[in-house]
Amino acid sequence: MAPPIPSTEIQLAYPLYACDFDPQDANRLVVGGGGGKSATGVANKISVLDVSHQDAIQIESEIDLNSNEDSVNTIAVGPRRKNSVLVYAGINSSPEEMEKGKNEHFRIFSADLPSKTKAKAAGPRIAELSRSALFSSTKDANTYQRVLRISQPAAGSNQVGAVATGDAKDAQIAVFDVPATGSAPKSRGRLDLEKEAVDLDILQVAEDEYQLIYCSSYDMYTMNIGNKSTEPYNVFTMPTDESTEQRPVFRSIRYLSPTFAIATANLPKAGGVILQGFRLPAKPGAEGKDGWARLAISASLPKTVTRATGMAVRNLSPPTSGHRQGDAQFVIAVSGQDSSITIYTLDHQVLGDITLIVNLHPVTTLKAVHPAPISGLSFSHFVPPKTPSARQHHLKLASIGSMAKTVTVHSLPLKKLLDKSSSSTRGPPRTPRYILALKGRDPLIRGLVTFMTISVLLVAILAQGFMEIKGLSRPVLGAKYVTPSSWHATWKVHDPYKVLGNNPASLSTNEGHGGVGGSGDGGWLADVLAENQQTSTTPLVILDRSSTAAGLEEGRGYQVETHDEEQDEHKGARSWDELPAALKEAWKEKLKAAGHWAGEEVTGAVFKGVLFGEIAGVVANAVRG
Repeated sequence: MAPPIPSTEIQLAYPLYACDFDPQDANRLVVGGGGGKSATGVANKISVLDVSHQDAIQIESEIDLNSNEDSVNTIAVGPRRKNSVLVYAGINSSPEEMEKGKNEHFRIFSADLPSKTKAKAAGPRIAELSRSALFSSTKDANTYQRVLRISQPAAGSNQVGAVATGDAKDAQIAVFDVPATGSAPKSRGRLDLEKEAVDLDILQVAEDEYQLIYCSSYDMYTMNIGNKSTEPYNVFTMPTDESTEQRPVFRSIRYLSPTFAIATANLPKAGGVILQGFRLPAKPGAEGKDGWARLAISASLPKTVTRATGMAVRNLSPPTSGHRQGDAQFVIAVSGQDSSITIYTLDHQVLGDITLIVNLHPVTTLKAVHPAPISGLSFSHFVPPKTPSARQHHLKLASIGSMAKTVTVHSLPLKKLLDKSSSSTRGPPRTPRYILALKGRDPLIRGLVTFMTISVLLVAILAQGFMEIKGLSRPVLGAKYVTPSSWHATWKVHDPYKVLGNNPASLSTNEGHGGVGGSGDGGWLADVLAENQQTSTTPLVILDRSSTAAGLEEGRGYQVETHDEEQDEHKGARSWDELPAALKEAWKEKLKAAGHWAGEEVTGAVFKGVLFGEIAGVVANAVRG
């Protein structure tokens, strides 16, 4: 079981729908939301939070937005601008403006960084810099900016972003250059879609070269953006289950590298969630297998998670600008309908010219993180330190609850991975790799251990039952009492301990002689006698049943009962020493036939506490004789 993960929480005054970390400061989180245009009086806001403290989250700055406009639906934190950080948000214009065909849904804000020189009373502030429309159609009152993603920052390179419509009659994706100032973004073009994009992501692959990936409910598409732009190609279609004629639905998608992507999909009828890693085609649009993505790895979320609501992914060893992705660990968080967050790790490995994604392992599930549905997830950015550091590093995971108005930040501990190969190579030291300190559980090993444990237990039970049936062990499972008597052993073992059980009197009297077959000999009768001698003072009665229907069916000519003087057939029962010679001989032959007689000489001490009933015909023949 994974150790507890430290977390802090704060409740704000408005519903929350979007969050993102400052890429240059893991202790700064930006959240947004609000009540939209309604008569409830719930404000629309953007808040900058300080999450550097382990015991509390502090509000660094806030801005109240126009209450006649929509709430904040999406947020992405961009580059620095002097002493501030740029924040991009998706906010619909007022209904009056939208009726006029004007919906400036893309907003740019400037959030001041805290300054030690300024008076605390003034504090940092947030200001709106610009607003613009990126979608071509602005007359649809239901259209809003559903998805906003920007490429990861890289030294000396511009960032590119993409937004997708939600609830639009004419679905679109708009691609733009991320402005480093407060000016309106420059459009790179729009994609008209047959079906709306559920999610998208964008990745820089070279200077002024980017890749866009997006998915509808059942299809995955990729395209190149830049000097070698291409049209979008369908690289994967969710297969249909032939038995149910239904198929999973994509919920989220993220790039891992130019070669791999990872996605979540919800199974039909709330049947669960699958996490799938795909190897993307080198030649999208090519005929045959070369143009299609291939499933490289997959995992199923816990059964309690029937529907995924969001996903966040973070690369713990991001490549530097102009370099290919090397060995790295990715941390993946998936939120569920039950307000849980399941955390996975995934390894990216490079073997010469071959790249692989392996070890998609669950780490832990954070249960009931918020009292209401989770509306957003975000990981802080992590850049491995170039020089060794003694301090503990953490990867922060922020989650927001929409109606609960809560922000929770978990701090996932990281550790440096000891790379033995780097110490033996010459040249400058490599930047150390970091991985999650919490170890993932391999589902295959866990299943194998469970299978082996059950198998060993089952074999032990079968072996114990076999030994009991064959009289090689004292009864523990009671196997003799639920199996046919024909299965029982009839071996003769001249061992007083096995013959007579643990009765000391029997051992001293009968040592060196045969007797009534016990465990390992005749079995059933001796076990009953031995158990009665140890646990009860009431004598037993052995009755003749050879002429009854039950006795004939079972093939056993006797029955052992507890002595009851009120029963007629028990009244004539006598001890072994009291039996006449003819009756002794008859009982001797009957026990021999049943496999419970191993010798010739027996004294009454062997049958201590045992009475014998009459045998039909024996007494009458003795009288006539």
